[in-house]
Amino acid sequence: MRIPLVARLLRLGIHHLVLYDDKALIIANKESFLCVGNDVMQLGPLQGSRPMALCSAEGHFYYGEYRSNPERSPVHIYRLDLNANKWRPVWIFKDVRHVHGVFYDPYAKAFWVTTGDNNEEAAIWRTDDQFGSMRKVIGGSQQVRAVQLLFTPDFVYFGSDTPHEPNHIYRIDRSGSGLEKLALVGESVFYGCKVGGRLLFSTAVEPSEINNHCYAEVWQSDDGLNWRKILRFRKDRLPMKYFQYGQVLFPNFYGDKGELLFCTPVAAGAHGKTIFVKLESSQVAT
Repeated sequence: MRIPLVARLLRLGIHHLVLYDDKALIIANKESFLCVGNDVMQLGPLQGSRPMALCSAEGHFYYGEYRSNPERSPVHIYRLDLNANKWRPVWIFKDVRHVHGVFYDPYAKAFWVTTGDNNEEAAIWRTDDQFGSMRKVIGGSQQVRAVQLLFTPDFVYFGSDTPHEPNHIYRIDRSGSGLEKLALVGESVFYGCKVGGRLLFSTAVEPSEINNHCYAEVWQSDDGLNWRKILRFRKDRLPMKYFQYGQVLFPNFYGDKGELLFCTPVAAGAHGKTIFVKLESSQVAT
């Protein structure tokens, strides 16, 4: 990990860190670690490769199984058993390739899940009973193949993550109806965050004949309807297959206040550096 190119090639490093009360959960390489005070406990290897997202809510930590899965074997959502310090499966998908992310909706007090990749596998799901049951909210096309979800009191926002079609930013209501196409973006949308009520998504440069831009972008909306590109980082010259897609990462948690966006480009201009931008707006989506 001390040699940057080797770390990129082997996908080494700290990939996620989330907090809950006095506990911190860290995903480093393909393993997880729980930090409580000065104690660090190694929880062992994860199923699949490193997850695309990590969730902490209602006293628990969650991740979704993410792996190539060409045979389409069942994939799981795992919750950390804090009494035994072990990951336990809480849901099994039998009809998807992999799980993109698990996200908590603080307005509806519900968990949402994104899956991919083919049309019939691409979907957004919701559970209101902590994974006792699961229902598909919307799915069936590449345009609802999503990774990150952002929540406001009235809507759920996401960007499409497909190399096969142009990508857009969307929103739906919590029933899944009223799909609104909000903005055309240059590449697949991987990550997002909220800063002081402002909504932000970033795009990733990945191999695609349709989306052949060479910039990872950051898009911002102050009202949920109007979107503008505020940053872009050119993909570096190293091949994507071995040295990662061009991406822009965000911190896991901001809270509801603040006007500074922090972000870290990966495999693009300013790779590995955390930069900040002061966000300005006249109206915010709270």
